Amino acid sequence: MRLARREKGMTQAELAARSGAGRVTISRLEAGAVQDFRLGTLSRLCSALDLELAAMPRGVLPGQETALARERERAHRLDARRRHAALAAGLLALPAPEAEGLVHQARANVDRWERAQLCSEHYISRWRERLSGPVRTVALRLLEQGEWTDALLQNTPWSFALEPAAA
Repeated sequence: MRLARREKGMTQAELAARSGAGRVTISRLEAGAVQDFRLGTLSRLCSALDLELAAMPRGVLPGQETALARERERAHRLDARRRHAALAAGLLALPAPEAEGLVHQARANVDRWERAQLCSEHYISRWRERLSGPVRTVALRLLEQGEWTDALLQNTPWSFALEPAAA
């Protein structure tokens, strides 16, 4: 599901808006969480992604295809980190008023997520923390690595300022 969403160029929040599913639900599905999901939710997600919902026996994917899917995921994570690092460098190189304007726009995106309830409060609070303080601090936080880094970079308030993803 994550691969299909990324191939469509959608964030988790955009998929949530198109499908009516919660962003947290999408995150759990993409992470392979073991829990019950409603068939209607899965159907709406598949419809929004132009996928067909089908039941298949376990182990249908050969090991090589699974390894390839994992490698693609790793490449996506590394690309997201690279793009955010390039943004951090750009913020530090821009004139202060322009860089402050970009930070303000990213903060406004997080505010919109909260108003529209597009993300969990944990996710929003983590982005608020990363976006607090002066531009230099914000830029350096874009380079930080932690247990939430990859999850945060999947649905970023910086999408308007990032260079295009690698093909």
